[in-house]
Amino acid sequence: MQYSQDLSNNHPPSEAQKNEFITRMKAAWSKLPLGKKAALEPLVDEAHQQFGKFVQSGAPPEHRLHSILQLKSYLTDDQDKHLEGLDASTAAGIALGLGPEGQIYGAGKYQELDPGWGLVVGAVWLENLLHKHPFPPGTPTPKAMPDEGRVRIALAGDFGTGNFGADDSPSTKISKIMSSLEPHFTIHLGDVYYAGTSGEEASKLMNYWPRGSIGSFTLNSNHEMYSGGGPYFNEAVGGPVFNKLQSPFSFFALENSNWIVVGLDSAYNAGELDLFMNGSLGNNAQLPFLRDQAQKKKKMIVLTHHNGFDLGGYQPSAPLKLFTEVMGAFKDVAPPAYWYWGHKHAGAVYKPLKDVNDMRCRCVGHGALPWGLSSELQTSTQVEWFEQKNAGDPDDKLRVFNGFVLLELDGDNLIETFYDEKGRIAWTPGRGDTRG
Repeated sequence: MQYSQDLSNNHPPSEAQKNEFITRMKAAWSKLPLGKKAALEPLVDEAHQQFGKFVQSGAPPEHRLHSILQLKSYLTDDQDKHLEGLDASTAAGIALGLGPEGQIYGAGKYQELDPGWGLVVGAVWLENLLHKHPFPPGTPTPKAMPDEGRVRIALAGDFGTGNFGADDSPSTKISKIMSSLEPHFTIHLGDVYYAGTSGEEASKLMNYWPRGSIGSFTLNSNHEMYSGGGPYFNEAVGGPVFNKLQSPFSFFALENSNWIVVGLDSAYNAGELDLFMNGSLGNNAQLPFLRDQAQKKKKMIVLTHHNGFDLGGYQPSAPLKLFTEVMGAFKDVAPPAYWYWGHKHAGAVYKPLKDVNDMRCRCVGHGALPWGLSSELQTSTQVEWFEQKNAGDPDDKLRVFNGFVLLELDGDNLIETFYDEKGRIAWTPGRGDTRG
């Protein structure tokens, strides 16, 4: 049977689409081995309980579970009436409030209770729990960056929404602005929604991604892994936008006389039973590759999809697994000068990490998804700047601006410029936010 893989811009989904995905969910759940099902049930039950609390009291659910909040309701034909109990305003896409990271609690397109998350991610994730694309063997050869002049690298994370809404979506606007800056390289930090399926990789990422004059790269992500990674490896990495420099690998390096830029796959081994939410490099060729690049003792920029620490800042007493893995490659050499990631859908510049040789970390996960003002970033003492200006979006009144960052390598110097979706400079060192 041929299934649709992309809800496109149909929001909310039609009854036929809804019924198709629910049927797929139930079929996939029934085919899971008992051991796998038993391992999943606590996570599904936890999400269901959080969904029920939200419906009854408005208590914010955990963000890591938002994609499967409605899964058990679909599997049980809404036995507990949680779907039925959703407030009419929420069902109409009117946001009820914000979570601490900036999550917008509503059922509008790509908001936390958008039925597309539960339908597409629920079905596709369950279908692919037993089908993971093989990790390509070998290691990539570092690609050359120019030594003369400024090397321009544009980064955007969590960009793969396609063009949705009445007017151009943030990703469409950002694509045009990035192109106008004439970058040599453009790099996507991962996430194509809802689940990195075949239809979505083409319609929501590749059709809009601005190519660098030398080439482009795209990182793996939790959403791509909901489809088992197959569309990401075969159609994105292997497709016309990214294959010139990247195929067949999900990690890479760019190098000139002063700098090495290393992109890593933090999703493939992130853990299917936790929805691939917590990044890890796993036991493959990536760590030896990273160590080899570190031994060249050039200034390094590390890129991952997953965050190196929580949105509010670095906690040295309880580092995340990905942070420990990456830092383990630099035991006898200086750590990276910069680390950029997506995954958290905010734009944030952190103060230098004093106990990690002043490493500068940035979150660039605000490439397209609607996101609101983060109280966690507002109260953090580790944040130098974050995107908090309301976008004035009549369809999403809580949304702040989306954006991206342009890196310019000038000899051994790095010039950073964060742009918003209007093409204005949102932040740059020494100037801060100049938008008034």
